[in-house]
Amino acid sequence: MNKLSTLALLALLSCSLTSCLEDTCEEERSVIGFNPITVSAAEWRNSSFFCGVGLPVCNTSSFYVYDQYLFMVEENEGLHIYDNTDTENPVPVTFMEAPGGQGIAVRNGILYMNQYTDLVAFDLANPEKPELVGRTENVFEPYSIFAQVLPNDQFVVDWAETSERRTISCNSPEFGQRGFWQDDLFFAESINVARASSSFSNDAALSSAGGSAGPDNVGQGGSLARFTISNGTLYAVDDQSLRVFDLSDPKAPEYATKVDMGWGIETIFPYEDKLFIGANNGMHIYSVASPSAPEHLSTFEHVLSCDPVVVADDKAYVTLWGGRDCGSAGDQLEVIDVADARNPVSLQITPMSNSHGLGVAEGKLFLCAQWEGLKVYDLTEEGLLGEQLSALDNINARDVIVLPGNNDLIVLGYGADGIQQFKYTDAGALRSTSRINLCD
Repeated sequence: MNKLSTLALLALLSCSLTSCLEDTCEEERSVIGFNPITVSAAEWRNSSFFCGVGLPVCNTSSFYVYDQYLFMVEENEGLHIYDNTDTENPVPVTFMEAPGGQGIAVRNGILYMNQYTDLVAFDLANPEKPELVGRTENVFEPYSIFAQVLPNDQFVVDWAETSERRTISCNSPEFGQRGFWQDDLFFAESINVARASSSFSNDAALSSAGGSAGPDNVGQGGSLARFTISNGTLYAVDDQSLRVFDLSDPKAPEYATKVDMGWGIETIFPYEDKLFIGANNGMHIYSVASPSAPEHLSTFEHVLSCDPVVVADDKAYVTLWGGRDCGSAGDQLEVIDVADARNPVSLQITPMSNSHGLGVAEGKLFLCAQWEGLKVYDLTEEGLLGEQLSALDNINARDVIVLPGNNDLIVLGYGADGIQQFKYTDAGALRSTSRINLCD
């Protein structure tokens, strides 16, 4: 080795020993300490599911339509039921206390809801007072999107802010996490982030997006769904698995099987005899030709991002958005040909900003764009994204239910924007029809 090479090697070693080659990091995050508020399984299983007069909607975590009824889940509190026969004047029917519930799915007059780790069933013969008719215990993971359980089987129901504060730098292993435990406290940037880091994720909506066969009367939810019903079977996805429930006895759902899928599972959508499952690194397609035995057909990989999926006319429409919790900083809408479900093919990628939930109907795509509002796009004869037809920027839009029979849209907003309803014309123009009363 010559002298110059030796000196270069010594200089490199010196830099390594003094950390002169390390990247510098100056960004910091301030976090708050929260004490968990807990209940035991025995306490929440003895819930009365008390029903009373309709209450103002304060913090909706999911929404759902069945027949003329609109259901809204009050985050970790209960269920609002509205008669939505006249979309310009929705009428409150009842509010049912339902601790631990995050969302609903309805089939043939039976309402299914998770209660922490259980699946509960209610008869809707009298929507003013749904009747508990079945409970299937311990069918959801105790450490998942549906429930956070501490030692001694204590279920976290909320958080109480303390005076403890921490400042963490970007060199800290906790910097990229939504929340973390330290000294028996849970630290997060706000109470909303703390709730979203456990079982209170607003994107944990349980929904049935249609796709059932035969005489079933199945309701409809948005694109950010974790439950769906198809062919007399209830399917649910948590962070890493698909769970299957046989509804042969509608009042006593039977837990049939579990399919491990890896981390990052987010949404589920039924189409014909298939399930399209959105994950933060791709879209999984499963056949449910045998309803209780899902068969993996393919995985369409994409950049790391949040990923709701809807399907129409053999085209899958996927919005990808980034951020701290979703990975990539990019944002786009992708159209994928799924006619051959074993070999999905990308047809179109369109750059977007703030794209979230979406819906497709009658040759139009309805896109929720958070603070940019609600956008309506034309779809070409080939199912590709065409021109923008209209937009509303006065709603912080998160997800949408499209009801093409009456040209209705029901939009779930963030925070105080609550639930708003619109009519759309064949040309894609939008007209506001109503807004559900909100808490002050």
